[in-house]
Amino acid sequence: MRLISTLLLGFALVAGCAADRPPDETTDDGLVRVPSRTIGGVYRDPTSSFTQYRRIMLEPPSIGFKKGWRDEHPEVTPVDLARILTEAMQLFRDEFAREFFRRGAYEFADELAPDVLMVIPNIEDLDIPSPDATRMYTNGIISMKITGDLRDASTGKLVGRVILFQPAELYGYKVRSSNRVTNAHEQRLVYANWTRLVREALDVAKAARPRPKKPAGTDEAFR
Repeated sequence: MRLISTLLLGFALVAGCAADRPPDETTDDGLVRVPSRTIGGVYRDPTSSFTQYRRIMLEPPSIGFKKGWRDEHPEVTPVDLARILTEAMQLFRDEFAREFFRRGAYEFADELAPDVLMVIPNIEDLDIPSPDATRMYTNGIISMKITGDLRDASTGKLVGRVILFQPAELYGYKVRSSNRVTNAHEQRLVYANWTRLVREALDVAKAARPRPKKPAGTDEAFR
């Protein structure tokens, strides 16, 4: 009887823990957060399969600077700004190609097809403390937020999202040398980290079994 009572109590505790498990973190557009490395956040449509994706269509990243950045850097001319944006886009594409097409098993796609995944990156709050290539020292590093939506190319359906924050406080406020080369190097590191996070998320998603779609009119979340 003591053994039976102990087993029943154990089952009750397990059932209680399952019932009290917090709900999944879900975005307004239905993506559910999944485990990932601590450098970023990965969200996925739990009902979508990723096994069909063999090719990637990469949209040019949209880039926005930190609020007030232009006022803080009046030395940046329109020509300088165009150069900074062009270089950032090229650095981003280079790191993406390095991770997906040289190390991974993906190909670039220039057409919409069922085996194509669209990656739509957005760089926000970009802060380059020393955009002037002639300046020698600065007390901060490049920071930004990168958000990338993943969409099925043939339907346009949103199937995932990967977010990464690069805080300026990562290396504190130690004064260091800065120039065009170091700016490019710091950007490459951030773009490489985000791209690696995306590829890891796809690898995990391909190995996961999609959840069955929720029946119409049902409010209960699937586990």
